[in-house]
Amino acid sequence: MEFEYIQYENKLQSYCKFAIKQPWLALDTEFIREKTYYPNLCLIQIATNDEIVCIDTLAIDNLAPLKKLLFSPSIIKVFHAATQDLEIFFNYFDDIPIPVFDTQIAASALGYGEQISYADLVKEICNVNLDKTLSRAAWNRRPLKQKEIQYAVDDVKYLAQIYQHLTKELETQNRTHWVTDECQRISIIENYKIDADELWKSVKGVGKLEPHQLIVLKHLASWRDHQARKDNKPRQWILRNKSLRALAIEQPRDLSALSTIEVITKQHLKQYSDSILNCIEDALQTPEYLWPNKNQHKPLNREQRKLLKRALQLVRERAEELQMAPNLLATRNLVEKLIRGQRELLILRDWREDLIGKDLLQLVENNDVI
Repeated sequence: MEFEYIQYENKLQSYCKFAIKQPWLALDTEFIREKTYYPNLCLIQIATNDEIVCIDTLAIDNLAPLKKLLFSPSIIKVFHAATQDLEIFFNYFDDIPIPVFDTQIAASALGYGEQISYADLVKEICNVNLDKTLSRAAWNRRPLKQKEIQYAVDDVKYLAQIYQHLTKELETQNRTHWVTDECQRISIIENYKIDADELWKSVKGVGKLEPHQLIVLKHLASWRDHQARKDNKPRQWILRNKSLRALAIEQPRDLSALSTIEVITKQHLKQYSDSILNCIEDALQTPEYLWPNKNQHKPLNREQRKLLKRALQLVRERAEELQMAPNLLATRNLVEKLIRGQRELLILRDWREDLIGKDLLQLVENNDVI
């Protein structure tokens, strides 16, 4: 299939007038984010049954026609492993293009494997071996090499074929609604809004900290995110996670004490010492009743771990019966939350409730180890 490289606004307008009449679009993006907080969108590839285009988002200032196309509610936007692309669009357009169809989710529902890669799915369905050696190409460099453009084209060329193949399989097995529900869930805009006050929960080792340390960690993680946004740098470039944890444990109150913490570099001391110390001071002024509850993050006890093992075995067996990926049926995280006593969970709603949710709930409540 021929493709067109679009780098001028008039060409983009012409294409969008054609494409907006289509029932679906196969989409992919190329971007750079290794050195920035916000990903730098460099290229958008779109395929229909008739043609493929690569839109140079660095060359075109006015992307309004593209936004109108992407956010048309009558067009299904097809991605593979959509969440990263949706994050890109959210950061760029402050919105999520819906409705979405994720071929990775569809493949999981049909037993192709857990989080199968695009290349593996192309091999499985189209019998084509893709060259993935350019996945780390410098997509912000111009002009792009011909082989780089061809690589980008291939990322949607076969996606269109895969979409049509999977939709037929889903209809045959009466599983379309499974995938529709999942795709609606990953398209919720709140998923892509970062809550700086919740970032501390993802720091490794958080379950071992005491409440008076957790409140410091919470403040530091929120400050780091604010600073990273301001500087447009990755969070880890501001302070690494192990540095946050060390600061939360040691809680230095002055520059002398701060300087003794080995994981804090001299560069970080020079740039952020005042901010770090002020952040710790503010955290320690927080009333104790507002400190995070350690019990929410403590590890499962021995009996709970045994129950988790049995529950996950049940999930695997049920997934095998249904010939689908276990993680689509119920993730370890959701099962653990069920064991901890939570009940407003995905596995207790919609299609999952009858397939696995009721049985898991019965298993947990019969063991009574909450």
